[in-house]
Amino acid sequence: MQVSPDTCVAINKGRTCYTHVSVVWQLPYQGDYCLFLEGSTDPLACWQNRRQGEWQFEFSSSTSTTLLLKQGNDTLLRREIQVNWVYESQRRKRNWRLF
Repeated sequence: MQVSPDTCVAINKGRTCYTHVSVVWQLPYQGDYCLFLEGSTDPLACWQNRRQGEWQFEFSSSTSTTLLLKQGNDTLLRREIQVNWVYESQRRKRNWRLF
């Protein structure tokens, strides 16, 4: 399974990262398969009697997420979409002084 891009970059740590993700998968045998985000019970997409498939979706998350290709309850393929950031979150207490 190929996921492109497999890394999403947000400006600050903890911020939501947004990107358009393309998934392409191929298996040696035909079957009924569904693509899930790990932890989700609702599939992103399903294919019937197929050996390969493609799917595109808008990704938005503040943490890294794993995509799963399943046949029934069996996970056949998994790929992670990593969320990285440019800057650490800097939450400084600012003291204002009035003179």
